[in-house]
Amino acid sequence: MVRNFKLFTFSMYTQFNIIMGRVLMKKILLSLCALGALYASDFKGVIEDINYANKTISVGGMVIGVMPYTKIEQDSCGMGWDSDRRFADLKKGDLVKVDLIHNRDTPIAEEIEIKCMKHRAY
Repeated sequence: MVRNFKLFTFSMYTQFNIIMGRVLMKKILLSLCALGALYASDFKGVIEDINYANKTISVGGMVIGVMPYTKIEQDSCGMGWDSDRRFADLKKGDLVKVDLIHNRDTPIAEEIEIKCMKHRAY
């Protein structure tokens, strides 16, 4: 009888540890996903300023660095495929969607998509 009780408590203890291990792993995984979300994000806004010397744009009051590897596309407005663009093609007033990589100094644009302006409110 005592032996069965010890076996029962040992198996309960083992099951408890397995369950807690799974819970801990889920928490770690969720934490890592949240941490990744802090360093990569995307948003839409209008280009307020362009600094050609420093290769930066200002969108929503945020200065964003544009690197040589930044992908810049013009939205096709539903007429097929997006077309590739260059930094020189960006203009003040363009509506853009920017995929960002955050670093210590200046957020860096991983991708900039110039959105279609067909249906503006004004």
